[in-house]
Amino acid sequence: MSDNYTYSRPYGEAAFKMALEANVINQWSDNLKTLSIVVADKDIKAVLADPKIEQSVSASLLLSFLQTSSDKNLLNFINLLLDNKRIFYINEISEIFDEMKASHNNVRLVEVETSHKLEPAQIESLKVLFQNKYQSDIEIEEIVNDQLLAGIKVKINDEVIDLSLQNRFNQIKQQLII
Repeated sequence: MSDNYTYSRPYGEAAFKMALEANVINQWSDNLKTLSIVVADKDIKAVLADPKIEQSVSASLLLSFLQTSSDKNLLNFINLLLDNKRIFYINEISEIFDEMKASHNNVRLVEVETSHKLEPAQIESLKVLFQNKYQSDIEIEEIVNDQLLAGIKVKINDEVIDLSLQNRFNQIKQQLII
């Protein structure tokens, strides 16, 4: 998975730079998210991977899913991804783009993973806690993971705070083994 991000980073950075220069960051963010959903479909993947289908047809197909398909920079970007066989990394490119967007807007993206859905008051409490800690705006993405026994996992950029019961069991297990 890390190789995908390595290959995708230059494209994500280039996309962000183009969107920033044209002042269409939100529009590009939405379009990249849409494209990542579209390209994940197995039938679309088959069409994009078929060497018999011309690149212009593939690009038109992808653009047809977007609300604003008149952006020449976006068309050029899609063609570049198709030329370099990087269109299948569009999900990672979209994630890198959104990380750069958040950094540009001084917003930190926080992934909160729990075994059950949090109440709005709990989410707000976490938001305030992280706003005070990081001195920036916070966007919380809640992930419900049935495999998590209890507790919470929080991911902020590259920092992970694992307060799950499973993690605590693993720590105790390691202490008993040593």
